[in-house]
Amino acid sequence: MIAAGTPGPTISVHGLRTSFGDKVVHDGLDLEVRHGEILGVVGGSGSGKSVLLNTLLGLKQPDRGEVLVFGRDVRDPASQIDIERRIGVLFQQGALFSSLTVQENVEAPFLEHTSLPMRFVRDLAALKIKLVGLPDDAGALRPAELSGGMRKRAGIARAIALDPELLFLDEPTSGLDPIGANAFDELVRSLRDAMGLTVFLITHDLATLHAICDRVAVIAEHKVIAIAPVAELETSQHPWIRDYFQGPRGRAATEGHR
Repeated sequence: MIAAGTPGPTISVHGLRTSFGDKVVHDGLDLEVRHGEILGVVGGSGSGKSVLLNTLLGLKQPDRGEVLVFGRDVRDPASQIDIERRIGVLFQQGALFSSLTVQENVEAPFLEHTSLPMRFVRDLAALKIKLVGLPDDAGALRPAELSGGMRKRAGIARAIALDPELLFLDEPTSGLDPIGANAFDELVRSLRDAMGLTVFLITHDLATLHAICDRVAVIAEHKVIAIAPVAELETSQHPWIRDYFQGPRGRAATEGHR
């Protein structure tokens, strides 16, 4: 039984079907993301992880099914502005504006969605840059002048600019060395705890799944075939899940977090 006052699911998907022409990507996909959790999403190449992300963001229209974010239908134009103000997104490689400085990149959401005085915008953007652990001089740099890890942090700073409730991360540790990936995992967890975020995280990084994910959703056979903590998934006898979590890399990741 759900206790009175407990928030409902931040994301709720029921009976989702998506396709591109004759190619079916999802068919009967169900998923709920709990308020305040870090949910990892895994699946093989072509399983539809990015398509699901784009559907949740309203960038891909489903063929049928219900897709709710904060209890609101993402296909409803009247809901889109409200949803957009309450979410942050970090795409692969950060997707920063290359012609703008880090400071200007982080200021962009304020300029688009608020009418705050520019003095406050500059101060708030500088605060977000500091919050993600970037050095004081990073705000004046352009993306090309940053290391891969710094670009990811700059992307996170922009994603959390408006204090979102829900953060979408698409392969956030790809391209990072193990030390940088570990530091980024710690950043995500600390931001979740400090800001009360719900995090939807697509990743192939087994170490990330072990380190920060409360649950992991496995996409295969056009739907979510399992959703559970990593420890439970490691005991699954489903062939794909078994190979993923009990193969050499999976065993190494498990040993590394014992």
